[in-house]
Formats: sequence, C-alpha cells, structure tokens
Amino acid sequence: MASLLKKLFRNSDGMARKLYSKVVKRARRAEYFHEWSVPDTPNGRFEVLALHLFLVMYRLRSEEGLSNFARALSEEAVLDMDRNLREMGVGDLSVGRKVKSLAEALYGRFGAYADGIEGDDEVLSEALCRNFFADFGGTDDAVLAVVHFMRSEAKRLASLNASCLLEARLCDEGLPNVS
Repeated sequence: MASLLKKLFRNSDGMARKLYSKVVKRARRAEYFHEWSVPDTPNGRFEVLALHLFLVMYRLRSEEGLSNFARALSEEAVLDMDRNLREMGVGDLSVGRKVKSLAEALYGRFGAYADGIEGDDEVLSEALCRNFFADFGGTDDAVLAVVHFMRSEAKRLASLNASCLLEARLCDEGLPNVS
C-alpha cells in the first residue's frame, strides 16, 4: 500500500481521471435507465452519474489517507461538467455559473446520500425522492430498487481493496442487480 500511496501522490490527477472515466462508463449502462425509469437526458444522466460517483467517493472517504485522491476525483467531475456544458453549446459567459450550480447539486446529493446510506431505508428513500427522482418521479418499486442497489454496491465497494479503486479496477463482477 505504501508504494501505491507514493504513486498516488505523484499522479493523483491521472489516476483520478482514469477512475472517473470508469465511473462514467458504469453510469451509462442502459439497464440503470430502463430498470429505474430514468430518462436518458442530460438530467437523467447527471442523476445516475451522481449516484455512482457518490458510492465511489463514499468508499474513498472511508480509507485513511485518500482525501486528496477523493478531491482530485471530484475535481474531475467538475471539469467534466464544464466540458459537457460547452459541448452542449452553453455560452462561455454562463458556463461558470452553471458549473457552480451543478457542483452544488452534486455535493448536496453526496451529503443527502451519505445520511441515507448511514441511516435506514426510509432515510435513503427520502433522499432519493428529493434528489434522484425529483425531476422525473419514481415508482415505489424504482425507489426500492435504487435503495437496494446502493446498499449492495456500497457493501461491494467496501469489500474491495483500496488499490483496486486507485487503479480504477472497479471490477464489474459482483455488480449488484439493478432491479
């Protein structure tokens, strides 16, 4: 682990970029949108990505000495928001304001989901209804499916060695069922 931490401090941005790319790839899986009735729109994509990013960040924050890496990972998310807004044609003068608003929404979700994951299913369900499903509603079954997924994935990520995360080896084996 010591050699991995040395590598981390030399190249945390590159490692964070690689892990962020993996998280984005995972969040784009069609079954999340289909099974949870999330529209494949910029808002829907943001919600699914925020959920997956939260789960990885939550795991990283549980590991002593990885707060700088977690910060680099969240910076990658903000840079990606900036890139995506520009690609969508948002003007230069308003990109900063929109990125700030999205970053605040992202960190707000992180806080709500942390409270939910540390609480019972009702607390997590309420956090999901206020955030994840706020724009497009969610059936009780969809909310319960996301609660189950989050708890299962948090448990699975907790079982991974920190080096797996740092090296962007999220391993799709054992990925929880989405329904």
